[in-house]
Amino acid sequence: MLVYHRPADTGGVTTTPRDLPLEVLSALVDLGAELQAEEVDLPRVLRLATENAARLLGTHIAWLSLYDEATRSMRVAVSHGVTTPGFAEMQVVHGEGLGGEALATGGPVVVPDYETWAAPGLVRDAMLREGVASVVCAPLLRGGEAIGVLYVGNRTRTDFSPTEVSVVSALAAQASIAIGNGRLYQGLLEKTRTLQATFEIHRVLGEAAVADLGLERVLSTLASLTGRRLVLEQHVVEPFEIDSDSPHGRDPQRVATVPVSRDGTDLGTISVFGEPLGELEENALSHGATVLALELMKHEAARAVEWRLRGELLEQLLEAEDNRSPDLVARAARHGIDLTLECTLVVIDAPTLGLPGLRALVSRVLDSPASGVERKTVLSGQRGDRAVVALVGDGHDPARFVEALLDRASGEVVWIGTSGGRPTIAAAMREASACCRLARLAETDRSHVVHGHTLGPLQFMVDMQDLGAASDFVDEVLGAVAAHEERGGARLLTTLRAFVEEDGNHERIAARCHVHVSTVKYRLGRIAELLGRPLQHWETRFEIALAFRLSDLVRAMPERPRPR
Repeated sequence: MLVYHRPADTGGVTTTPRDLPLEVLSALVDLGAELQAEEVDLPRVLRLATENAARLLGTHIAWLSLYDEATRSMRVAVSHGVTTPGFAEMQVVHGEGLGGEALATGGPVVVPDYETWAAPGLVRDAMLREGVASVVCAPLLRGGEAIGVLYVGNRTRTDFSPTEVSVVSALAAQASIAIGNGRLYQGLLEKTRTLQATFEIHRVLGEAAVADLGLERVLSTLASLTGRRLVLEQHVVEPFEIDSDSPHGRDPQRVATVPVSRDGTDLGTISVFGEPLGELEENALSHGATVLALELMKHEAARAVEWRLRGELLEQLLEAEDNRSPDLVARAARHGIDLTLECTLVVIDAPTLGLPGLRALVSRVLDSPASGVERKTVLSGQRGDRAVVALVGDGHDPARFVEALLDRASGEVVWIGTSGGRPTIAAAMREASACCRLARLAETDRSHVVHGHTLGPLQFMVDMQDLGAASDFVDEVLGAVAAHEERGGARLLTTLRAFVEEDGNHERIAARCHVHVSTVKYRLGRIAELLGRPLQHWETRFEIALAFRLSDLVRAMPERPRPR
């Protein structure tokens, strides 16, 4: 559709329509030949279209504006005959001005008197500074998509003939084809380059995987290929965080996180810093994550073998008790374990998890950077249905390790006992085992931890081979009360324990035993009769408290004689 804006009064000189020479057709043919080239030189084609428009119509200026989807505006891309510096900076909002009208109607627009037609604004000011009096423009369309507008202008008022308008439209159509072909070719070229670059990335990363370069070299190679700072965080092998860059000049802007996983198992993440990722970088990071996952799985397999060997070593050390042979000491040294150093042992009991689940729990915690242990000097294994972890030497935080175990247990009932620093693994095992059993005795339906240092003066009993004297003391102090209860009497032992632990407070004893205060008073009187002495004396309370603690400790060591 041709839109012709004829002024009511031209008020000036106009040119008459001219017969266009044969060179118009020749120019159109030449421009068409440019479009058939194997590789379209888009800037040259646009320049030829603009220059030919001015030359064939004999106008002073011509320019071609392209549509920018990002800003939804038209900007001058090519110009011919322009003399003012601000003209090339013109920007027209999409849908406004001559160009907007040409794109909206899909056909050329002719304005013989631009000054009276144009609305006030920056574009009109720029056009008038350039001296533009008359304009004809044609839209550049490709499949209904707006590409731009081709303009031809004169500094004198001019009536453009239909033939001249047709020439502008033909040049605009050819420019549209050139832009479309150029974009298509550029897209294919970019895809080809991306494909070639992807092949190169796969080749380089494949070689890195086969060469067994290690995590740091693989990450460095991936960072070099993408030109980005990368940070690998994983929980398989130390160091658990690897940064591809030096601390100086780091880009703090993280733009993506790429998971590192294998067969559904989460192994870690790659943090990417800098600008947003392109398609090629995404391909490289995806392949790089696969290579890093393979590297981590190699470490996992090696670590599994190492843990198995360390478990066998721990089993032999426990079997040897305190009689460690030189061969056993040498074998421990090959694993980096110095048996001359003190050892802290942790014994874990979790019946609801089962032994496989318990082993998995201990393994997850030991693999965690937050475990609080130095893995190079750790031995882990099992003893019966309980897990055993030996922390040899310094560099360990047993309390933090225990907290991590309880946290990872996710509500499962876990009983844990720890030893203090002991000269041998066997001695530490005796103490930790007793503490684990004490934890189970203390809380039967929820998790509990007993540390060896909380045994206080009774800690020496862990290493006693004969607990008969302790059992005799328990019988002497508590035997009469226990015998009365066994014959069907009231629960006097429970009341007596509450008496010493609640410091004789009748109300707290009653609440703890779920009885009335008067019942507490009656029971305490009966206990005093059975013991043959009053309960208020401090020596009596001390002996009763000691008897109960000895009873718990002896019960926690089933391999020793139990109190009768």
